[in-house]
Amino acid sequence: MFLSFLFFFLFSNLGAMAQASFDWTSIPGSNNLTWVDCYAPPLQCTRLNAPLNYSDPNSGTVTLALIRIPSTLNETADYRGPVLFNPGGLGGSGVEAMLEFGSQLAPVIGPNFDVVSFDPRGAANSVPLISMFKTDAERATFDFGPNVADATATPDAIPRQWAHFRVFGQLAQDRDPGIFAHMTTDNVARDMLHIVEAHGQAKLRYWGISYGSVLGGTFASIFPDKVERLIIDGVFDMESYYSVNWANQLLDTDKVLQAFFDGCFKAGPKACAFYASSPSTISRNLDALYASVLAQPIMAYSPALPTYGIVDHVTLKNAVFTSLYTPYSSFSMLAQGLADLKKGNGSTIFQLSFPQLSEAAAAILCGDGRTVTDDAAALKAFTQGISNISTFSSALVGTRTMCSGWKIHPNNFKGPVAGNTSFPLLLIGNTGDPVTPLAGAKKTSKAFPGSVVLTQDSIGHTSFSIPSDCTLGHVNQYFQNGTLPAAGTVCPVIGDLFPVPSSISAREQVHAHSRVEVVAQTTRSMFKGMPKLY
Repeated sequence: MFLSFLFFFLFSNLGAMAQASFDWTSIPGSNNLTWVDCYAPPLQCTRLNAPLNYSDPNSGTVTLALIRIPSTLNETADYRGPVLFNPGGLGGSGVEAMLEFGSQLAPVIGPNFDVVSFDPRGAANSVPLISMFKTDAERATFDFGPNVADATATPDAIPRQWAHFRVFGQLAQDRDPGIFAHMTTDNVARDMLHIVEAHGQAKLRYWGISYGSVLGGTFASIFPDKVERLIIDGVFDMESYYSVNWANQLLDTDKVLQAFFDGCFKAGPKACAFYASSPSTISRNLDALYASVLAQPIMAYSPALPTYGIVDHVTLKNAVFTSLYTPYSSFSMLAQGLADLKKGNGSTIFQLSFPQLSEAAAAILCGDGRTVTDDAAALKAFTQGISNISTFSSALVGTRTMCSGWKIHPNNFKGPVAGNTSFPLLLIGNTGDPVTPLAGAKKTSKAFPGSVVLTQDSIGHTSFSIPSDCTLGHVNQYFQNGTLPAAGTVCPVIGDLFPVPSSISAREQVHAHSRVEVVAQTTRSMFKGMPKLY
């Protein structure tokens, strides 16, 4: 029943609806929900006004872009209202998420609900937008990518990053039109209640993944009596998030990387292009590639796509780390990319590596968190102090470095994330999640009496990284009748890390490189805006 939820895989037609255009300015901002057809059936859109500052309704408004797949039972007694969905990524676009996989969400949640998502205040199609730059050219000049990808790549990496984001913080302060202090997660939580109330409902039904777990946990803390159903999937350590010390997010990262080494060896040379005689040899071969591109970066050039650039140490590390998010769809391509890189061809690895940070994500994260006053020396000490957690520990230092230069610190909610909610929460965590380890779900569950952790026996980021009939069945039952899984429930998944390739036709060989780009685009759209811990 739920296998239609296979929407993050190589040959799916992701983004087909996203290619359609829609003029959001054609919908006037309104204090009510006035849905109009948009993009392609059955999607409908509206723009809802909300207070910029809920403590001062006269301070101005934000206008939120909302999108939905309406219930097929909305004219019957079985209609039950909206379920809000947040796709993660600080400032991640709910509109884009619905375009790409809303049609797969709806059957899981059930026909008696509207599936509703939205672009958070300050981001995407909502207005006003978070922006520190006057032109796209100016924005492109400011480096949000490799500059924050690895604090130990070069001896001067941390001092340069610190200075870089001092500039960014000053720029934001000088160009703030008076909105940045109101673009925090607690205000987005208030927006969600506003959306629910605009539907004529009193309580929230919600499913949030990744950063959406912070949003959901924050809502449940501020409005514990307004929870009707609330799922958070890929659960952050909430204390770590609000303290801008994300070290606990990498507790299982190396476990996922080890699964690449073990899985590649087990799959053999026909299924894994980076195969070697043992998992430890594969690991050493990756280390050798890191050392090689640190000494001499490799050209990446693929005119057919077109793609061009260089693969240096930061780019390679980013590509490996990115692949840990969606291992069942990315590991085979990562192996091919590493094998190609060993031969001097960096094109595949370059396509799997991409910057994830945006100015909206930076403003939300740093505005949410407690004030960071670290200088370069303190950041170096912080890097050293977390170095034993993961081989990727240095990658998350960029979040703290970025916020060390931030100057706008509102008096917003900063925890604790906890509460006795009017209905128990359902939390979902994978046994090996590279950025939201299962420990985060278990820790958060203790703060919400009656909540249950559902474990999915898989690696990758959130349950969306690989299908599980079991997991999706529990999601459906939770929304439909409030049934929680028994404590300790573990769900199996469907999929292989390194599926054995069938015979490949000449046509498939011609399009092999374009399939690499499909993987890369899929991962980009899945976590667009999320800072990837750096």
